[in-house]
Amino acid sequence: MEYPKRVESHIAESVSFKILSSVLPDEWIVREIQERDYGVDLYLEIVGGNKQVTGNLVALQIKGHKSIKFNKFDKFTYGGIKKSTINYWLGLPVPVFLIVVSINDEKVYWSSVENNNRNGKFFKNTKTLSMTLDATNDFSNIGTMAFKITYYREKRWNEIENAIEKSIMSYNTIGPLVLMCKRANNNDLCSSTIQYIIIQHYEYFTLLYRYLLNEKPKRLSYWYDKHAKYLKEINAKKPLTFSFKLLKEMINYFIWKYRDCILAGYTLVTKTQKEYFSRKFPYLYAHLTARPHTFVMEDWSARFFFDEYENETQNPKALFFQDFTEFDSILDDLLKS
Repeated sequence: MEYPKRVESHIAESVSFKILSSVLPDEWIVREIQERDYGVDLYLEIVGGNKQVTGNLVALQIKGHKSIKFNKFDKFTYGGIKKSTINYWLGLPVPVFLIVVSINDEKVYWSSVENNNRNGKFFKNTKTLSMTLDATNDFSNIGTMAFKITYYREKRWNEIENAIEKSIMSYNTIGPLVLMCKRANNNDLCSSTIQYIIIQHYEYFTLLYRYLLNEKPKRLSYWYDKHAKYLKEINAKKPLTFSFKLLKEMINYFIWKYRDCILAGYTLVTKTQKEYFSRKFPYLYAHLTARPHTFVMEDWSARFFFDEYENETQNPKALFFQDFTEFDSILDDLLKS
C-alpha cells in the first residue's frame, strides 16, 4: 500500500525551527504565524533586562542547509532570494533578519536584511538576489549580543541616518562655538541658544557613537546631574543653563569622539555605502563629493580647539557658515589625517 511521504524540505524546516529554538535565550518570545509564504516565518520578541517585555519585535525568515561552508574570509552567500521578497522585507515596519541553520552541526547564523541593502546587495536588476552571512554572526554569547546591537541599530536607523546627515552638514558650525566657549569665563553661564546647539550635537554624537562605533557614551542626563550638583555645592539658584566650566568639560569629553563618529558616517556616505546614500540622500552625497568638509582635516583642531589662529578668529561668529575654499586643492591628500 502507498502512503503520503514527508518531503525533505518539510523535514529540514521542522529541524531548523527546533535548532533555532534551542539556541535562542530562554526569556525571548517566539511568536509563530500561520501564513508563512510571504517571506516571514516568525516574529521574535527580544526581552530586555529584568525580563521586561517591551515590544522589541524582529521578523525572521528561516532557511535550513545540511551544512554551510564559509569562504576564507568567513563569509557565506545565500542566494536565490526573490526580488519581490526583498521588497516585502524592506517595507515591513520592524527589522528583518535572514536566519540560516546548518543542520549537520546545529549552528545558526543571522544576517540583517536592512544592512545588506545599505551595502548594495539588492541594487542589481535581477529576478533573484543574495545576502551575505558572517561566521561570527551566530547565537553564541558574543553573537547573540551582536544580534541585539544590530537589532537596536536597525530599529533606530532612521534616527541614525538623520544624525549622520545633520552632523556632517552642521559640524563646521560647531568649531566657532567651541572657540567661543573655550574663551569664556568659567563661572559665567552660557546662553540657552549656545547650550541647545551643543546639546543637539551631543545627541547626534550619542547615537553615532553607540551605533557606528559600538561604544557607550555618557547620557545627556549625566551633564545635567553634574550641573545640579555643582549648583548645590555653591548654594546657587537652579538655572538650566550650564556654566562655561561645565560646558568646556562636556566639549572636551565628546568633541574628538564626535569627529570620529562623523568620519565614520562620512565614509559610509561617500565610500562603503555610497550607492545607498546616493539614492537616499542625493544632495548630501553630491555636496560631499563636490567638496569634502573641513572636518576631515587637522586644521579644524588648530583653528577652533587649540586656538592657534587667534588673529584670524577674533570674531568666531563670522565663521559659522564659512566654506573654506582655500583647502580644496589639497583636501584629497588630507582626508582622515
